[in-house]
Amino acid sequence: MRFTVVTILPELVTPALSAGVVGRAIAGGVIAVDTVNPRDFTHDKHRTVDDTPYGGGPGMVMKCEPLVAAIESVATPASRRILLTPTGAPLDQAIVRRLANESHLVLVCGRYEGIDERVAELAIDESISLGDFVLSGGEIAAVAIVDAVARLRPGVLGEPTSADEESFGAGLLEYPQYTRPWDFRGKIVPEILAGGNHAAIRKWRRREALRRTARRRPDLFARAPREPKDPIDAPELDVASRTHIALVHHPIVDRTGAVVTTALTNFDVHDIARSAQTYGLGGYWIVTPVAAQREKADHIARLWQEEGGEHRADALARVRAVPAIADVIAELTARYGAAPLVVVTTASNARFTSLPRQSPRELVGSIQDSPGRPLLILFGTGWGLADTLIPEAERVLLPIRAATPWNHLSVRSAVAVLLDRLFGLAT
Repeated sequence: MRFTVVTILPELVTPALSAGVVGRAIAGGVIAVDTVNPRDFTHDKHRTVDDTPYGGGPGMVMKCEPLVAAIESVATPASRRILLTPTGAPLDQAIVRRLANESHLVLVCGRYEGIDERVAELAIDESISLGDFVLSGGEIAAVAIVDAVARLRPGVLGEPTSADEESFGAGLLEYPQYTRPWDFRGKIVPEILAGGNHAAIRKWRRREALRRTARRRPDLFARAPREPKDPIDAPELDVASRTHIALVHHPIVDRTGAVVTTALTNFDVHDIARSAQTYGLGGYWIVTPVAAQREKADHIARLWQEEGGEHRADALARVRAVPAIADVIAELTARYGAAPLVVVTTASNARFTSLPRQSPRELVGSIQDSPGRPLLILFGTGWGLADTLIPEAERVLLPIRAATPWNHLSVRSAVAVLLDRLFGLAT
């Protein structure tokens, strides 16, 4: 496989790839890495590759002519031309695996404030970014791609299975690794790794990979393929099952800001129960101080259980009606042996301003750091939860936002959207 790095600073690339696994692969002829400098395709005595941007603004922009000429001098119909830019798709192991099937990668490194957009339009097949941060140029990203892709090529690694067991090889972070000494400053190697039971070791490693990924990278964990024999005893893996949602009918504010008690609806009872079942939640609570409304909720749930078929019966069996938020907290505390993390939702940034705000991913990560602790998410009716009357609240989920300023979803729609962002599997 061949890599060509288009850069005005080849001295940043060649030395970085001259040692280690990649250096040995180059020396052994398994892969080839070369560079081409756009300055060699300029026609002025200063070898100019940049100019001021149209429309004004700070910095300089890399020019079309030398960059396109440099790319065209090395690219063939079989080449994959990649621009390294913070505006590209985030690099992940799936992209690395795809690129490892190419015969020739042309890695184009920008500098200054970026490159003329016409380079991307005329001479680039895809754009890739290392992540949501800015580097001085694309050279470090190019080195990273060469290293990551080369490892997957036959003959580069001494042990072919090494790439499969590393982080992201199976869609998960790698399990913990240990070597001698057995005891280092009181930290002992897990006993199972010395027992010689390879089946037990494989199971332990899989479990630890799942736990580490669930705790550190919930986004990656949601996309990871699961196996039928995956262990399910790790508390970090059951965040959804210890998550409860409550549809609150008091204390609620109306359009004037007055605190009121709202009435429940059949649709809210039914549809939210189905969402709770879909995402495997621990329970769905309806909070209202009105006894007749609680009886109505129980009646609706019972009717659907009797007449709605088995799948709806399972969903509606999750419904519980209680007088107050404090009752939900008390029951969850007794059930789990720990008070729940109480999180509120709101469509307005002006509500619950004293509480920390978290994205769905951040919330899942924080509850994973508290194994066994339940999570209680409160959803308001009417014009929203009365923020001054819910002292139990500890966090706020960031409001749902779209490209338009209109933000008036029904509560059952908002519940479905947020549960998918919290626990949905990426496709």
